[in-house]
Amino acid sequence: MLRNYFKGFGDISPENMDYLLSHCKNMEVPKGMELIKPKQEVDSIYFLEEGFLHYYTYNDFGERVTLKVVEPNYCWTIMDSFVNQVPSTEYCVALSPVRLCELKREKYQAIKSENKELSNFIQSIVEQILSAKVIEANKKSKMTVEQRYLDLLENHPKMVQEVPVQIIASLIGTSRETLHRIRRKLAAA
Repeated sequence: MLRNYFKGFGDISPENMDYLLSHCKNMEVPKGMELIKPKQEVDSIYFLEEGFLHYYTYNDFGERVTLKVVEPNYCWTIMDSFVNQVPSTEYCVALSPVRLCELKREKYQAIKSENKELSNFIQSIVEQILSAKVIEANKKSKMTVEQRYLDLLENHPKMVQEVPVQIIASLIGTSRETLHRIRRKLAAA
């Protein structure tokens, strides 16, 4: 699955693909386990193969705010903490049993310094992921809450089915009650 994910970002030689994958470690994370917590320095990039992760923080009122629900076939880290080696202020918890691949910072740095083709390839992946995040944020900023929910239903139906309602509501920027009203309205239509 990770091999196919990387292929989606461009071509690299089979030898370099094998070299890159050899630095990734498979992990299983049980439901409810904190993968990342505040004051922890994030030293890994994760590729989710199965399950869902809840990436969140708390606002000034003590309310939990969902920043992202990480789903299968997605490469993810807390970028600021990983790149700048500063403690995280966020949480990441397994919403279900999770299977993932982990690339530690030291292996990531070694790959980048030892192999020019892979260094350029990784840079291209980072640029494409960041660009996609900006496009997604711009798109969602112009949508109503109902449109965000419909977008989620269309593009991430498994997430809507498996992730708790309060997390979906937080992800799209609304309350659980408002999401229930939207669902009832859509069911009646």
